[in-house]
This record gives sequence, C-alpha cells and structure tokens, in this order.
Amino acid sequence: MWAAPLGKVAVLLITALVLIACFADLLVPRDPVEQVLREVNQPPSWLGGEGGHLLGTDPLGRDVLSRILVGLRLSLLIGFFTSTATAAIGLTLGLLAGYYERFLGGALMRLADIQFAVPFAAVGIALAAFMGPGVVKLMLVLAFWGWANYARTIVSSVQQTKRMDFVTAARTSGASPLRVMLRHIAPNILGPVIILWSTGVGTLVLVESSLSLLGLGVQPPGFSLGSMLADSQQTLRLAWWAAVFPGVAITLVVIAFSLLGDTLRDAFNPALRANGDHDPELT
Repeated sequence: MWAAPLGKVAVLLITALVLIACFADLLVPRDPVEQVLREVNQPPSWLGGEGGHLLGTDPLGRDVLSRILVGLRLSLLIGFFTSTATAAIGLTLGLLAGYYERFLGGALMRLADIQFAVPFAAVGIALAAFMGPGVVKLMLVLAFWGWANYARTIVSSVQQTKRMDFVTAARTSGASPLRVMLRHIAPNILGPVIILWSTGVGTLVLVESSLSLLGLGVQPPGFSLGSMLADSQQTLRLAWWAAVFPGVAITLVVIAFSLLGDTLRDAFNPALRANGDHDPELT
C-alpha cells in the first residue's frame, strides 16, 4: 500500500483530517457558536473582510474557519461509526446468506435486490422524516440501509470458502457453525469488507451532507459540514464563502477515503500487484 503514491497521499490526508478533528478545540481561532451580528457575512480577510476572519463569517456572524474545524469532527464521527456499523451488519448477513445459502441466502439476496432497486434518496428522506431529524436517528437510517452492498459483495466468497478443505475439516471435527464462520471463513473475506468500509466513510459524509441540506440531518445547536451548507444556502449570493469552504472540506474527506479505497483494492488484488499495480481492464 505504501508503495503507491496515491496511498501515501490518502493516508497522510486522512491522518491530517483526523488530527484536526481531534484537536479542533485547540486550533479554532474563535468560538464557533458565538454570533457577532456586527460582523455578519464578512468576506475572508484576504478579500478585504473586517474582523480578521480568515475564511469570513456566515449569516449569523460566526467564524467559518472555526465552524469547519469543529464541524469536521462530527462529520467524521458520522462517517466512521456509521460505516463501521454498516460493515458489521453487512458482514453478519453476508456470512449467514453464504453459509446457509439454501435457507437464508435466497431470501436475503432478494431483499438486497429490492433494496438496490429503490433509490436511497427517496427512502432516506422518508425514513428520516418519519423518525424525525437528529444525529443518532440519521446514523441508524444510514447504517441499516447500507448492509446490502456488503452482503452482495461477500456472499459468493463465503459460498466458495465454506467448500474449501480446511473449512470442511473444521466442520468434520465438530466445530459449530458460529465458530466456522467467525474463525475460518470471516478472516478470508475481510479484504472486500475493508475496501467497502474505507470508501463508505467518505460516501456517508456526503450523504449526511445531502440530508442536512434537506433539514433532516444534524440539528442546532450541533453542526457538521453538511449542516453548515444547509445554513448558508439561503444567503449564497451574499456570502458564498460560507458554503464554498465547507463544501471544499467535504470534498477533501470524500477524495481522501476514495483514494484509500482504491489503494486497498489494488493491495488486496494479487493480479494487479503481479502486473505492476496496473489494472488490466484499463490497459
């Protein structure tokens, strides 16, 4: 992984984002929730704005840079924990569907097909509106909706692995199905799960931002990068910086985890390593 330049960029960028989120309280130049009405919609200081705000202020006079640094923390938490919960649910259901392919496999895969056929935007909005806005409810909706992608990806690998000699020997020696799945099958299929998890973090940050724009995400007094975009959309012409800079931060998060996912995909693919890390489909 470290042999790939993009992998180094991804790891360094993610490390920097995580450190900024962890130490945001020490890095912020101002109180991110303080409203200074005499400094409403001030442009960045390098564009002639008053008050020394490096990235300007929002429609309520709050420092944009401070809010980005602190809001990044909640956005990353939503991405990390939701993607981890989704991976755990998808891995569990994928193991069950692959191991009990005659009983549970067909039913779970049909359910996954139905879920793939329904646009997430419509379902996510409906569920979030029905359950009400809030961080925990948003994370629950995102976690339970994303399992199908994991399950569909690993179910065939589970079916193949359970027919291998070492798994057959474990079952013959009296190992329980739970032990066989956790001890012998799961370690051999973690590669695709890790790849999906890494790309899922950035995707979920983007989805949270989309739902926050619709008023179904993080609610005041809390705020994330997505809710900052939602707060500034009404005054975009007056203070474009209040929307552009949080959008840039979201873009960096998505790019970083997408690069990490691509690098992990290449690292787990022996064919790509054998061909000098070049994708044969692209040549």
